[in-house]
Amino acid sequence: MTKLAEMSQETPDEALPGLVQDRLLDAALACFRRLGSKRTRIEDIAAEAGIARTAVYRHYQNKRAIVAALASRWLAEDETRLAAIARDTGRSPAARLHAFLLKDAENTRRYLSDPCLVEVLDEVMKNLAGMLRQHRSHIRRHLTGLLAEGSTAGAFRGEPSDKLAVAIDDLMSRFHDPRLATDLDKNVWQDRALAAVDMILRTVRAR
Repeated sequence: MTKLAEMSQETPDEALPGLVQDRLLDAALACFRRLGSKRTRIEDIAAEAGIARTAVYRHYQNKRAIVAALASRWLAEDETRLAAIARDTGRSPAARLHAFLLKDAENTRRYLSDPCLVEVLDEVMKNLAGMLRQHRSHIRRHLTGLLAEGSTAGAFRGEPSDKLAVAIDDLMSRFHDPRLATDLDKNVWQDRALAAVDMILRTVRAR
Protein backbone atom coordinates (compact mmCIF):
# COMPACT_ATOMS: atom_id res chain seq x y z
CA MET A 1 0.00 0.00 0.00
CA THR A 2 1.42 3.45 -0.89
CA LYS A 3 1.95 6.19 1.66
CA LEU A 4 -0.80 8.21 0.00
CA ALA A 5 -3.24 5.29 0.17
CA GLU A 6 -2.47 4.77 3.85
CA MET A 7 -3.01 8.46 4.56
CA SER A 8 -6.36 8.30 2.77
CA GLN A 9 -7.54 5.78 5.36
CA GLU A 10 -6.92 8.16 8.26
CA THR A 11 -10.17 9.25 9.87
CA PRO A 12 -11.01 12.36 11.91
CA ASP A 13 -11.77 10.39 15.06
CA GLU A 14 -8.15 9.18 15.24
CA ALA A 15 -7.69 12.30 17.36
CA LEU A 16 -9.89 10.47 19.94
CA PRO A 17 -7.76 7.52 21.08
CA GLY A 18 -10.53 5.82 23.05
CA LEU A 19 -12.81 5.61 20.02
CA VAL A 20 -10.07 4.24 17.80
CA GLN A 21 -8.97 1.70 20.40
CA ASP A 22 -12.53 0.43 20.78
CA ARG A 23 -12.86 0.19 17.00
CA LEU A 24 -9.60 -1.76 16.78
CA LEU A 25 -10.67 -4.18 19.51
CA ASP A 26 -14.01 -4.76 17.78
CA ALA A 27 -12.16 -5.29 14.51
CA ALA A 28 -9.70 -7.70 16.13
CA LEU A 29 -12.55 -9.74 17.57
CA ALA A 30 -14.24 -9.90 14.16
CA CYS A 31 -10.97 -11.07 12.58
CA PHE A 32 -10.36 -13.65 15.29
CA ARG A 33 -13.82 -15.05 14.65
CA ARG A 34 -13.29 -15.16 10.90
CA LEU A 35 -9.62 -16.13 10.62
CA GLY A 36 -8.58 -17.39 14.02
CA SER A 37 -6.19 -15.62 16.38
CA LYS A 38 -3.00 -17.16 14.98
CA ARG A 39 -3.81 -16.36 11.35
CA THR A 40 -4.95 -12.80 12.01
CA ARG A 41 -2.39 -10.13 11.08
CA ILE A 42 -2.20 -6.48 12.04
CA GLU A 43 -3.06 -5.72 8.40
CA ASP A 44 -6.30 -7.68 8.73
CA ILE A 45 -7.28 -5.79 11.87
CA ALA A 46 -6.48 -2.44 10.28
CA ALA A 47 -8.55 -3.28 7.19
CA GLU A 48 -11.47 -4.45 9.32
CA ALA A 49 -11.32 -1.24 11.37
CA GLY A 50 -11.01 0.92 8.25
CA ILE A 51 -7.81 2.63 9.30
CA ALA A 52 -4.22 2.61 8.10
CA ARG A 53 -1.95 -0.22 9.23
CA THR A 54 0.54 2.30 10.59
CA ALA A 55 -2.21 3.87 12.69
CA VAL A 56 -2.69 0.61 14.60
CA TYR A 57 0.81 0.93 16.05
CA ARG A 58 -0.04 4.31 17.54
CA HIS A 59 -2.34 2.47 19.93
CA TYR A 60 -0.99 -1.09 20.19
CA GLN A 61 2.61 -2.19 19.86
CA ASN A 62 1.74 -5.61 18.43
CA LYS A 63 -0.99 -8.24 18.23
CA ARG A 64 -0.26 -9.49 21.73
CA ALA A 65 -1.01 -6.00 23.07
CA ILE A 66 -4.34 -6.08 21.22
CA VAL A 67 -5.18 -9.47 22.74
CA ALA A 68 -4.28 -8.11 26.19
CA ALA A 69 -6.50 -5.06 25.71
CA LEU A 70 -9.35 -7.22 24.45
CA ALA A 71 -9.04 -9.55 27.45
CA SER A 72 -8.88 -6.56 29.78
CA ARG A 73 -12.11 -5.22 28.29
CA TRP A 74 -13.86 -8.58 28.70
CA LEU A 75 -12.74 -8.94 32.31
CA ALA A 76 -13.73 -5.37 33.15
CA GLU A 77 -17.20 -5.99 31.73
CA ASP A 78 -17.50 -9.16 33.82
CA GLU A 79 -16.40 -7.34 36.96
CA THR A 80 -18.95 -4.58 36.35
CA ARG A 81 -21.78 -7.13 36.05
CA LEU A 82 -20.68 -8.97 39.19
CA ALA A 83 -20.27 -5.75 41.18
CA ALA A 84 -23.82 -4.75 40.25
CA ILE A 85 -25.12 -8.07 41.59
CA ALA A 86 -23.11 -7.78 44.82
CA ARG A 87 -24.43 -4.26 45.46
CA ASP A 88 -28.08 -4.90 44.59
CA THR A 89 -29.61 -4.17 47.98
CA GLY A 90 -33.06 -4.89 46.57
CA ARG A 91 -32.29 -8.60 47.00
CA SER A 92 -31.30 -10.57 50.06
CA PRO A 93 -27.61 -11.40 50.64
CA ALA A 94 -28.35 -15.09 49.96
CA ALA A 95 -30.09 -14.31 46.65
CA ARG A 96 -27.22 -12.07 45.61
CA LEU A 97 -24.60 -14.66 46.55
CA HIS A 98 -26.46 -17.29 44.52
CA ALA A 99 -26.67 -15.01 41.48
CA PHE A 100 -23.09 -13.79 41.89
CA LEU A 101 -21.52 -17.25 41.91
CA LEU A 102 -23.57 -18.50 38.98
CA LYS A 103 -22.87 -15.41 36.88
CA ASP A 104 -19.15 -15.67 37.59
CA ALA A 105 -19.14 -19.28 36.39
CA GLU A 106 -21.32 -18.47 33.39
CA ASN A 107 -18.99 -15.65 32.35
CA THR A 108 -16.17 -18.13 31.95
CA ARG A 109 -18.27 -20.67 30.06
CA ARG A 110 -19.52 -17.95 27.73
CA TYR A 111 -16.00 -17.37 26.46
CA LEU A 112 -14.75 -20.93 26.58
CA SER A 113 -17.76 -22.37 24.76
CA ASP A 114 -17.12 -20.06 21.80
CA PRO A 115 -14.65 -22.00 19.58
CA CYS A 116 -13.32 -18.87 17.90
CA LEU A 117 -12.35 -17.34 21.25
CA VAL A 118 -10.73 -20.39 22.84
CA GLU A 119 -7.55 -19.71 20.87
CA VAL A 120 -7.49 -16.13 22.12
CA LEU A 121 -8.08 -17.17 25.72
CA ASP A 122 -5.36 -19.78 25.48
CA GLU A 123 -2.91 -17.01 24.62
CA VAL A 124 -4.21 -14.93 27.53
CA MET A 125 -3.76 -17.80 29.97
CA LYS A 126 -0.22 -18.48 28.75
CA ASN A 127 1.06 -14.94 28.49
CA LEU A 128 -1.17 -12.78 30.67
CA ALA A 129 -1.45 -14.78 33.88
CA GLY A 130 -0.94 -11.64 35.97
CA MET A 131 -4.04 -10.07 34.45
CA LEU A 132 -6.11 -13.14 35.30
CA ARG A 133 -4.81 -13.19 38.89
CA GLN A 134 -5.72 -9.54 39.28
CA HIS A 135 -9.18 -10.27 37.90
CA ARG A 136 -9.75 -13.05 40.44
CA SER A 137 -8.53 -10.70 43.16
CA HIS A 138 -11.17 -8.16 42.16
CA ILE A 139 -13.86 -10.84 42.09
CA ARG A 140 -12.88 -11.97 45.59
CA ARG A 141 -13.03 -8.37 46.81
CA HIS A 142 -16.64 -8.04 45.64
CA LEU A 143 -17.43 -11.44 47.14
CA THR A 144 -15.83 -10.46 50.45
CA GLY A 145 -17.97 -7.33 50.65
CA LEU A 146 -21.13 -9.29 49.94
CA LEU A 147 -20.29 -11.90 52.58
CA ALA A 148 -19.44 -9.21 55.13
CA GLU A 149 -22.77 -7.49 54.51
CA GLY A 150 -24.63 -10.78 54.87
CA SER A 151 -22.77 -11.58 58.09
CA THR A 152 -23.61 -8.16 59.57
CA ALA A 153 -27.26 -8.70 58.65
CA GLY A 154 -27.23 -12.09 60.39
CA ALA A 155 -27.82 -14.00 57.16
CA PHE A 156 -24.36 -15.60 56.98
CA ARG A 157 -22.02 -17.18 59.47
CA GLY A 158 -19.79 -14.80 61.37
CA GLU A 159 -16.50 -16.06 59.96
CA PRO A 160 -13.82 -13.76 58.47
CA SER A 161 -15.32 -12.71 55.15
CA ASP A 162 -12.01 -12.51 53.31
CA LYS A 163 -11.05 -16.08 54.19
CA LEU A 164 -14.53 -17.34 53.36
CA ALA A 165 -14.41 -15.57 50.00
CA VAL A 166 -11.13 -17.29 49.12
CA ALA A 167 -12.53 -20.68 50.12
CA ILE A 168 -15.67 -20.19 48.03
CA ASP A 169 -13.69 -18.95 45.04
CA ASP A 170 -11.45 -22.01 45.28
CA LEU A 171 -14.46 -24.31 45.39
CA MET A 172 -16.01 -22.64 42.33
CA SER A 173 -12.74 -22.65 40.39
CA ARG A 174 -13.74 -26.01 38.90
CA PHE A 175 -16.27 -24.13 36.80
CA HIS A 176 -13.54 -21.91 35.36
CA ASP A 177 -11.74 -24.98 34.03
CA PRO A 178 -11.75 -24.93 30.19
CA ARG A 179 -12.21 -28.71 30.03
CA LEU A 180 -15.39 -28.64 32.10
CA ALA A 181 -16.75 -25.55 30.38
CA THR A 182 -16.37 -26.93 26.89
CA ASP A 183 -16.63 -30.70 27.23
CA LEU A 184 -19.83 -30.98 29.27
CA ASP A 185 -23.30 -30.52 27.84
CA LYS A 186 -24.68 -27.13 28.86
CA ASN A 187 -27.50 -28.64 30.91
CA VAL A 188 -25.14 -30.99 32.76
CA TRP A 189 -22.73 -28.15 33.44
CA GLN A 190 -25.57 -25.96 34.70
CA ASP A 191 -26.91 -28.69 36.99
CA ARG A 192 -23.47 -29.18 38.52
CA ALA A 193 -22.94 -25.46 38.98
CA LEU A 194 -26.34 -25.07 40.66
CA ALA A 195 -25.60 -28.00 42.98
CA ALA A 196 -22.27 -26.45 43.97
CA VAL A 197 -23.80 -23.04 44.63
CA ASP A 198 -26.65 -24.53 46.67
CA MET A 199 -24.12 -26.44 48.79
CA ILE A 200 -22.12 -23.26 49.40
CA LEU A 201 -25.25 -21.38 50.44
CA ARG A 202 -26.23 -24.11 52.89
CA THR A 203 -22.73 -23.93 54.36
CA VAL A 204 -22.47 -20.16 54.79
CA ARG A 205 -25.98 -19.52 56.09
CA ALA A 206 -26.18 -18.61 59.76
CA ARG A 207 -27.17 -21.54 61.99
